[in-house]
Order: sequence, then structure tokens, then C-alpha cells
Amino acid sequence: MLKNNFFHYLTLLSCIAIVGVCFMPWVHYNNINETFTGFYVKRFVTGNYYGRAGVIVSILAGIIFLLALLPYTFGKRVNLFLAAVLVAYCISKYIIFTSALFPNEIIIYTGIRLLVGLSFVLLIAVAFPKRNKV
Repeated sequence: MLKNNFFHYLTLLSCIAIVGVCFMPWVHYNNINETFTGFYVKRFVTGNYYGRAGVIVSILAGIIFLLALLPYTFGKRVNLFLAAVLVAYCISKYIIFTSALFPNEIIIYTGIRLLVGLSFVLLIAVAFPKRNKV
């Protein structure tokens, strides 16, 4: 059985990795010839704007990181809730960024897939918090 310290360090490492993934390229749109990241998104001519998802993802990951360092029980419970919100938000952004009307309209990069995968890893790691010595 794995020790709880492993999941604690996995939580911290995946928070840092999620923030790093927000700087990677997520998708490339051929019709406007732009590559989007978590922090760089260009408004379409039609008026669609997907928003800078990296800001919200980084804020949530930062809060989870800080609460993982605290030894209080409420922090562990809030972390579980925030990690679930982060997974839901990452899945919604994956669907929004990668949906296309026509074939070969977008190129999906590894960054957005890593974002969803790391958010699931974070949720699993947060589910097994580090126990306090009593």
C-alpha cells in the first residue's frame, strides 16, 4: 500500500504541472492560423471568444496547492471540492476548445490533453490526503 506522503507530493507536483501546462499550446485553428494556449486566446471574427482558461485553472491549482500545505481538516475537504470543480472546468474547456464544425479545422496538441489528465490525477491525489500525526 502506498504511503500518504506519496499522494501529498503528487498533489503538490500535479498543481505545479497544471500551471505549467497552461503555457503549452493547446489547439491550432487553421481558419484563423492561430495557436491557442491557456493564456493566449484570440477573438474570432464571428465574435466567439473562448476566454483565458489558464487564469482560472492557475488560480484553482494555486488554492489547492496552498491548502494542501495546511494541516487542517477543512482544507482537505475544500481541496476535494476544488479538485472536482477543476476537473469539471478542464473537461468543459477541452470540449469547447476541441469542438469543430468541419474536419481538419483544428489541430489538437498535447497540452490540452495533459490538462485533463493532470486534473484527474490531482483529484485522485487529493482524495487521499496526508494524515496528521495525533
